[in-house]
Amino acid sequence: MMDEATPNQSDPGWSDWFAKKMEEPGPKEEEFFERMRRVAKVRDEIIASVQMVDQGEAGILLGLSETDPSDILFRRQVNFQIFRFNIDGQPAYPLFQFDVAKQRVYPALIEVMKMRPEDWGGQMALLHWLTLRNRSLGDARPCDRLATDADAILASFEAEISEPLHG
Repeated sequence: MMDEATPNQSDPGWSDWFAKKMEEPGPKEEEFFERMRRVAKVRDEIIASVQMVDQGEAGILLGLSETDPSDILFRRQVNFQIFRFNIDGQPAYPLFQFDVAKQRVYPALIEVMKMRPEDWGGQMALLHWLTLRNRSLGDARPCDRLATDADAILASFEAEISEPLHG
């Protein structure tokens, strides 16, 4: 019978032991998987905190007349003119970005998306920033002030991206 010690290669159970060991993650892999689990948990919490609309609803909010607005919405995403996520393989759009009265995405959000440097963080980092309380906005969340405080949001984000990252 083999214990946790490494068996001798001449032992008849060695190949089974070796195959099992090859499937086990090493310490670095365990650290990586744990980090990925934490990232996924935070991502899920952030996404769950934001009301999302699907592609059809986004098209309606923007006044698009096409029955399938996917091409137009994709082009807008590529050009930093709409904020989009994939949730369970489906496009999802944060509701806070839509100026329903004017059937558009708030211009302040478009500017923030264009300002975001590549090395600052991805869309999830930006969504997180938009949904955190912000001292420069009187403890309001930037996403709640897109209609009323565009200049303050842009100034706050400019300050955010000019600070060195800590971590």
